[in-house]
Amino acid sequence: MESTQSIQSDILVYGATPAGIAAACTAAEHGASVLILEPASHLGGHLTSGICTTECEHMLPQSFRGWMMKFLGLLGTYYGIDAPIHRWEPHMATRAFNELLDRAGVQLMLNRRLLSVNKQGTTITSASFTNTPEVQAPVWIDASYEGDLMAMAGVPYSVGRESRETFGESLAGICFVDSLDEVKNSKGHAERIDHLWEMDLMNEAGNYIAGVLPSDGIHLQRGTGDGKVMNYHFRVTVTKNTKRLPFPIPPGYDESSFELLSRFFHANPDTPLTMVLAFLNHPSGQYSPGSDGFTKVTPGEKWELNNLQGSILSLGHLGGQFRYPDGNHQTRTEVIQDHYNHNAGLLYYLANSPEVPQNLRSEMAQWGLPPDEFTDNNHWPYQPYIRETRRMQGEYILTQQDVLTDIGKPDVIFWNSHWIDSHHVQRLAIDKNHFRNEGRIWKEVTKPYAIPYRSLVPRTQDCENLLVPGCMSSSHVAFCSVRLESTWMGLGEAAGAAAVLSLKHQVTVQEVPVKELVKEL
Repeated sequence: MESTQSIQSDILVYGATPAGIAAACTAAEHGASVLILEPASHLGGHLTSGICTTECEHMLPQSFRGWMMKFLGLLGTYYGIDAPIHRWEPHMATRAFNELLDRAGVQLMLNRRLLSVNKQGTTITSASFTNTPEVQAPVWIDASYEGDLMAMAGVPYSVGRESRETFGESLAGICFVDSLDEVKNSKGHAERIDHLWEMDLMNEAGNYIAGVLPSDGIHLQRGTGDGKVMNYHFRVTVTKNTKRLPFPIPPGYDESSFELLSRFFHANPDTPLTMVLAFLNHPSGQYSPGSDGFTKVTPGEKWELNNLQGSILSLGHLGGQFRYPDGNHQTRTEVIQDHYNHNAGLLYYLANSPEVPQNLRSEMAQWGLPPDEFTDNNHWPYQPYIRETRRMQGEYILTQQDVLTDIGKPDVIFWNSHWIDSHHVQRLAIDKNHFRNEGRIWKEVTKPYAIPYRSLVPRTQDCENLLVPGCMSSSHVAFCSVRLESTWMGLGEAAGAAAVLSLKHQVTVQEVPVKELVKEL
C-alpha cells in the first residue's frame, strides 16, 4: 500500500522532456537529489515520439554542447561509431535517455500529472500529482511543453501571436509569405510562397468544406495579433519493409474530412506523394563526416513523416490546435484524439481512397508502420508534436530583435542558432473559390544569438523558486527559433545548474550569481 507521507527532494523537475532530463542530470551530477515527475507514460518527449533529428541543417555547430552532445554521442555508440549522430530511431532515443538518467542517479516517476500547486507568498512549497503523495522541494523546474507548473504557480504567461506593434517585430501577427525574398536563405531550404489555391470550397449544404476557415477579412489584417499558435501533428515513423503494418483506420473515419485533397487530386491527377507529405530519413548504419561538422547519415528503411508546408493539406492539423494551450486535461485529450483522427485518417485515405489517383495510392500503399517502434502503443507515436503553447512573461522577454540584431547578452546561458520557423496556423478561405494557408515564418539565423538567464526565471513578485526552460519568456516570433529540443536541452542544463546554485547560496532563482552560472556552463 502506497504511503501517504509527502515526498521530499532538493529539486523537482516537472516533465521528462529532453529539457527536463538535461536539467535533472545536471543537478544530480552536482550532488542534488532530483525527482522528475512526468505526466505521460513515456520519457523523452518529442525525441522518443517520432522526432528523430536535431535539425542541425538549420543550426550552427556552436549550438550543440553539453547534455545534447552526450545524448547524441551515446546514440553514436549504439550505431557503432565514435561520433555524435544527428538522426536516429525512436526506440534508440528511449534507450539513450534511460541510460543517461540511470548514470546520473535521477529518480523518474511516470504517469504523474500535476493537479495543484501550493505557495506561500512568492515561494512554491508543495504540489499534488496523480498517483503520488504530496511533493515538497525548495526549487522547482517546469520543463513541460505546456507550462502547467508555471501557470498553476500563478506566473503570468502569453499564448499565441502578438501584433507587430507589441514588441516592434516585423514578423509578428497574421502573415502570408508573398515572395521568395521573404524566405530566401543561404541553403535554399523551403523557399516557397503561400500559394493562393483556387477551387470550389463549398459543400452541398452551402458551407465551407472541412479544414477551411472563412476569412471574414482576417487576411487583410496583416500584423494583427490573435493569440493563436502554430499547428501540431504526429511525426509518424514509417517503413517500406515487408513486415510493415498497415496504417490504422481511426475511429469515426470520415473521408469527407479530406474533401479538399479529393478536389485537388481530381484537378491534378499527377500530384506526387511528396507534394502532400515530407519524408525525413532515419539512419541505415552508414555514416560519414560532414564538412559542416555534423555526421552525415545514409537513408535506411525507416523514414519520419513531417508536415509539408508547401502542400494544400498535410499532416499539420491547421485550426485543430487552438484549444490545447490553455485546455484542461479533458480538453487536451480531445484535441490529441482529434489530431490522431486527422493524421491516421490522412495516411489511410492516401493509401486506400478511390478519390486518390491510382499512382499516388499505389505509392502510399508501399508504406506502413514499423513493427519494432512504439510497440506498447500500437506502433503509433506516443504524443503529437506540440510546437508551441504558453510562454512565460518573465524577467526578460526575448524578441525578434534579440534573435536577429541585438544578439549579445551579459547573462548568456545558451547560444542558439535555429532559424525562426513557424508552421502555418490556419487555412483561410479568401472567398468561395480561393484559400491560402496562413502563419508561416521562415527566417535564416546566420550568427548564434544569446539566450539570457533572465528569460528562464519569473519576475521576483511572481515566483522566487521556479525555473522555466521549456515555456521560457519570449515573444511568439522569438519562440519560433527557441522551440527546438537541442535548444531546450541547453536551457534545461542551465536551469539544472542554476537550481543547484540557488540551493548552494540559499538565494532565490533571480539572485543566482550569474557569473558563476555562466562559468559553470
